[in-house]
Amino acid sequence: MQRFNELKIAMEKRHYLHGGATYDSEEKTDLSHQILLSEEHHKAARSVIRSKGLVWLGNRQSHWQEGFASLAGQRFTVSYRSPWLAAISGSSEVRPPLKKEDEHIWQGPFGDRRTELVVIGQDMDHKSILAALEACILTDDEMAVYQKLFLGSQPLDLIDEWADGKDKDEVAARLRRFEIEVLAPKSKKNQILQSAPVSTTPVSAHRCIATFQGSYRFHIKKYLRYAHLMADLASGLVKEFTLPDIASTDIQTNLLAEQTSDDTAVSDMLAYLKAGELVELEWLQIRVELDTEDDQDRFIIVEQVMKLNKLDEQTESMLLTQYPKVEIMIPKHNDAEEKKAAAPSPSKKDSKKGKKGGKKGKKKGKRG
Repeated sequence: MQRFNELKIAMEKRHYLHGGATYDSEEKTDLSHQILLSEEHHKAARSVIRSKGLVWLGNRQSHWQEGFASLAGQRFTVSYRSPWLAAISGSSEVRPPLKKEDEHIWQGPFGDRRTELVVIGQDMDHKSILAALEACILTDDEMAVYQKLFLGSQPLDLIDEWADGKDKDEVAARLRRFEIEVLAPKSKKNQILQSAPVSTTPVSAHRCIATFQGSYRFHIKKYLRYAHLMADLASGLVKEFTLPDIASTDIQTNLLAEQTSDDTAVSDMLAYLKAGELVELEWLQIRVELDTEDDQDRFIIVEQVMKLNKLDEQTESMLLTQYPKVEIMIPKHNDAEEKKAAAPSPSKKDSKKGKKGGKKGKKKGKRG
């Protein structure tokens, strides 16, 4: 990412480059101390007049959304657009249906994430331009860090770092908590809440326009907003949403929500829908803690409908205008909070005893 930013500055502020030093005229900052690209690469960048295309950057947001880079004159921008197909499907292991001409873009374990740039310039040294772009590609070691942080992110990956010099019992307690609160609920399919929960924690939040397909099934036509709240358990953007049986849905709603849209039960809303009709659909994916002595059953994952409204053309148009592209929210990484979350958490039995005193170029699988 730092190498890509340096190349960006070289293209955007090329007339301020002297002897390999990079100067940002707007920030009045000399960046020569962090030069990572060679003078040859900077010289190549100064010949570029126009550049645009798809970019996959080594950061959290780019893991979820397509990056789009554009250079015109002295203005260089990188924006984030639609989610990658791998993000929509929630997994890179199973390839979604693709057009025959697009099948080559899917490569595991990162799915369709890739960089495809078009570069236009004057008196360009093509070999040097390509070398400058390839210098922005992550090394194998950097790729391993990226994969650990974003593709397979989970607190367990960081325990070795936290464990240095720590008491073995403390590390064991962290592992135990991870097994109970993450691995156990993750290994089970989404369930239905049948009794009042001890606690609830939002894992992901979804707002979309969907097509009702009958039998409690919805096909997601367009995401409006998505919040990726708990990396270990969040589903990612999905293509289909299915409700359980209606009786269980209404019972769960009464246990989790004060009221549904317009004080109407989900079953009543479904009664007004016909297959093929459009709806505005919101739901939460929630980790629920239950009142049980069995630690392996203490936490489950449920999905709770928060809004289900039939859409007319006017309302749909309004939503599409309000959300021209999906808004994705991912909490900022906070090591202190993550460490706090991994602190020992006693089981119910232990708690009772205590009261008694006791994470460019056209190369796949690489990113700048």
